[in-house]
Amino acid sequence: MTSSLLEVAPLDPRAYALLADEGFGAELFNPRQHLACELVERYATELAGDLCRQLEVHALLDTARTAQHVRAERGWSAQITSALDWLLARLAATGRLVRSGHTYRLDRPLPAAASAAIREHGLATDPSYAPAYDLLDEAAAAFPAVARGEATGEQALLGKLALWLRYFDNRHAYYALNNRVTARAAAARLRPGASVLEVGAGLGSATEALLDELGAHDGLGRIAAYRATEPVAFFSRRAERVLTGRYPTLPFAFAALNVNDPWAAQGIAPGTQHLVWGVNVFHLAHDLGAVLREARAALAPGGWLVVGEGMRPAADAVVAAEFPFRLLESFTRVALDPVTRPTPGFLTAEHWRAALARAGFEDVAVVPDVIRLRAYYPGMLAAAACGRRA
Repeated sequence: MTSSLLEVAPLDPRAYALLADEGFGAELFNPRQHLACELVERYATELAGDLCRQLEVHALLDTARTAQHVRAERGWSAQITSALDWLLARLAATGRLVRSGHTYRLDRPLPAAASAAIREHGLATDPSYAPAYDLLDEAAAAFPAVARGEATGEQALLGKLALWLRYFDNRHAYYALNNRVTARAAAARLRPGASVLEVGAGLGSATEALLDELGAHDGLGRIAAYRATEPVAFFSRRAERVLTGRYPTLPFAFAALNVNDPWAAQGIAPGTQHLVWGVNVFHLAHDLGAVLREARAALAPGGWLVVGEGMRPAADAVVAAEFPFRLLESFTRVALDPVTRPTPGFLTAEHWRAALARAGFEDVAVVPDVIRLRAYYPGMLAAAACGRRA
């Protein structure tokens, strides 16, 4: 069983050809990257199985139960519901549980865990993926305490500053892929004399990716003003120190921005920006439509919004990267809609395209075209949803 979990079928060469045609070549998408990402997905499944056994969830699943039923029978905190539902849905998606609607049932014993072997193989494939495994491990370790109400997800995870510093870093190839893909999409839409607004700049790794992309093509001179916004003061201060040190002549400004409050009241004058962009931040919007409309209002005519995200391959797909974040209220407490936003966190490419169109954007596209790519790869890929203000 373990050996089969280590075997990952190579990606259809037509996927690489399509990616290359759209300007995303082997330096970003390649067999090593594909193998490393797939092993993270399998590792997350093994952790889900481990937790199911450790917390004796499997003992409750002789009859079909929802996550809410399991939580109530165990007397767990309501905050664990989203992460518990992820755990059960993940096991069902990989054939370990039987799912019917929102209920789950165990019809055969869970297989023995193979997490150690997968982790070892994954790190041998690409050692830079260590923060991905470490964050999944921290989430698994925090799960019981959050379930029992001994800590919130924020208390259990957000204090691990050293881990987050490693995770949100372009040397961490698992996370950096989103930065690099989105930076390429943003750079292609950046005109000379541009005012740039980055939303949720965090520790500055996406900023670095964009500036690297522009610098490689003598494009840094296109930036007339760069406003990097981040609500977490520690992250913002560190980003300012690193970025101004590396790019001392660029016209940076650093400020806080709560995307869920009116932007104009926070110093973002309407119609002043030529590029509004962010990586892995717009899915945190409480009201996604309202935040996209704020972004559009900030843009000058002809300006672009570029939203970097992991694109959920289907509305009901359960992906590894979201497990730690399912423990965080900032990820899960968002306004949902069964049609336009059926899940917290990651959305499908179709959902993003529709959301940008509803917000009034034109020339809406997702790059690379992950919808076409599904014919060759059904998993989650890094991509950018782009829209222009007329």
